Amino acid sequence: MDELKSLNRRLLIIIPRSIAVKVAALITLGSGLVNLNSVIGPGLPERMALLRNVFPLEFLNLSRFLTVLIGFALVISSINIYNRKKRAFKGVLTLAILSIVFHMSKSLDYEEALFSLFLAVMLFLSRKEFTVKSSTPDIQTGVIRVSISLLIALAYGITGFWFLDRSQFGINFTISNSIRETLLFFSLQGDPGIVPHTHHAQWFLDSLYLVTVTALVYSLFTLFRPVIYIFRILPGERELARQIVTNHGRSSLDYYKFWPDKSFFFSQTQQTFIAYRVGGNYALALGDPVGPEDEIEGIIRDFAEFCQENGWGIGFHQTIPDFLPVYNRLGFRNLKIGDDAIIDLNQFTLEGREKKKIRQKLNQLEESGIHTVHYDPPIPKIILAELKDISDDWLKIPGRRERGFTLGKFEQYYVQSTPVFAAADRDGKLLGYINIIPSYRKGEVTADLMRHRIDAPNGIMDFIFVSYFGYLREKGAERFNLGMAPMSGFQENEDASLEERSIHFFFQNLNFLFSFRGLKQYKAKYATSWEPRYLIYKNTLDLPRLALAIGKVSELKET
Repeated sequence: MDELKSLNRRLLIIIPRSIAVKVAALITLGSGLVNLNSVIGPGLPERMALLRNVFPLEFLNLSRFLTVLIGFALVISSINIYNRKKRAFKGVLTLAILSIVFHMSKSLDYEEALFSLFLAVMLFLSRKEFTVKSSTPDIQTGVIRVSISLLIALAYGITGFWFLDRSQFGINFTISNSIRETLLFFSLQGDPGIVPHTHHAQWFLDSLYLVTVTALVYSLFTLFRPVIYIFRILPGERELARQIVTNHGRSSLDYYKFWPDKSFFFSQTQQTFIAYRVGGNYALALGDPVGPEDEIEGIIRDFAEFCQENGWGIGFHQTIPDFLPVYNRLGFRNLKIGDDAIIDLNQFTLEGREKKKIRQKLNQLEESGIHTVHYDPPIPKIILAELKDISDDWLKIPGRRERGFTLGKFEQYYVQSTPVFAAADRDGKLLGYINIIPSYRKGEVTADLMRHRIDAPNGIMDFIFVSYFGYLREKGAERFNLGMAPMSGFQENEDASLEERSIHFFFQNLNFLFSFRGLKQYKAKYATSWEPRYLIYKNTLDLPRLALAIGKVSELKET
């Protein structure tokens, strides 16, 4: 055992860990191809004669069939070995050992058996690298695997016909003949003109059917798994997340945590969850975990282990201050990335010299006949169409585009299901609107989409917001969350590290690229207080890649 450990250490000195996994994947692929190639031609006569004295022909054919199936499985599994999947490691190690047995029993192919032995040894020595658990099945990965399996089946048939001796079928196959015959057998129809002249020729046709059926069955299974997850498992997870948010939500971001673009990580009790999305090989959680407070630390620890097992970096985006001590205890660091603009509806006023311009502008709009209208869901289709026109017009403004993860986008079924507060001219034409979404902080109201026509009068959104604040105050609401102003600096006496202040200084001095100051200045017109939001991360070196990950998970896929 000590000698084995010593060999393992020497191997990892010669071959670094990251390269060892790639080598193992390459050997797995090679071993699978060797298995498939080894059964195409008949075995060496002297070796076969020796085996026939020991085993019946049926047993030899069975060994060859099993070698084909193992070869197919090894080629497919090489992808999972490359991805360091724990289950693939166990499966491929078993297949490598079986390959040794069947290479010897089908035709005493000790050369191929030695290759399989090398694969088994390589896997065993690099076993600690395979820590990744099986991921959630998805259609894109399924399609890739289906394509690979069908290519394996086609390549097996084409290679077999092309390399088989003329004596097997009485035909000297060309590449074009081989492709044609393979496609015919691949359709499970076969070719009546192809007549086997030997036992091996008949076996090859039977094996071609076997590989074809195996590829088709594997393809159906691969595509069926994500379909089952999407239509049976995922809806249940999303509904459970919705219930947890309803019972334990703490912030305005919680509404987005059970949206279709999120994946879910649940605690063992199923009472707490983390909503996340993977981008740039980072699992980015939206805000903090949601659930009973005594489960927060445990699920953060479990999620960190889950990410490590999958080979992902980890980050929590736009967390509230409540759980910073928990993250710090678990070895995380925090970076303030902005402040949510909070309007205390009982304190908000347009009185005073600093609000004079806003008062004058709103009075002008009101005198011109502009007024507000409020629509409760379901929004009438004729109004929805007008809101869509406003949204399309707004998207034409340079720099405006639909984003996701922390925001919604204009989708008819979504907007139709939310209250809408809009401004219209004296003729009733809508000029701009906001749609209202739930905030799970007690007493708080917030909005998602805030859009206006390009030719709407200047100050139209101010008119909508101020009118809505008055409307909310009459309804008894306590505060309105206007959303985050990124990289907005620090409040007086706010505790901040040198690292945080340096990053804020850097971005604020790139204002011509990011326009952070303009966004804060706009929200500051209304804010009566500011609440910090944080990015939780492990290492300072993670920050550039986390920034890229945030960009990737926020981008919407074209449909």
